[in-house]
Amino acid sequence: MRCVVTGAAGFIGSHLVDRLLEEGHQVVALDNFSTGRVENLAQHSKSPLLSIHKVDVAEFEAIRPYFENVDWVFHIAGLADLVPSIKRPLDYHRVNVDGTVSVLEAARLAGVKRFIYTASSSCYGIPEVVPTPETAAIRPEHPYALTKYIGEQYALFWGKVYKLPVISIRPFNVYGPRSR
Repeated sequence: MRCVVTGAAGFIGSHLVDRLLEEGHQVVALDNFSTGRVENLAQHSKSPLLSIHKVDVAEFEAIRPYFENVDWVFHIAGLADLVPSIKRPLDYHRVNVDGTVSVLEAARLAGVKRFIYTASSSCYGIPEVVPTPETAAIRPEHPYALTKYIGEQYALFWGKVYKLPVISIRPFNVYGPRSR
């Protein structure tokens, strides 16, 4: 299988790249390296199954060629963290919303077989119930949470209107090696 992983040099993305390569898949890694680190992919530098490209997901024409002949897209790229999103809401919107629409459209035009969007549990705000069920009310409290939720809604919309096979996941408290 040939896969695109956006945000491939980040914490979650680099672990996904590890797994996909371990399973023998071809990986097209896209990252602008604003928060991701090339060192996170260094262990695969000689792999013929991996191609790494420095590109901004919000730049549609720049990313579009990388989606040709791709089976699955794992869209993980995004700006994270709550407090910085309060200080830089336009940056968060550009990456998390405009970037998501750009990736969705590139995937749709290329006819990918599956699109996996990485949303965020932050859309629930401060939970009233722990563990928080997926049925909890959506109450984003920061620009980060709102932009990730809007991105999720766009992904689901592309699935409904354009029949792009979409899955959205909302990770909770992800941590481990390479998390900084």
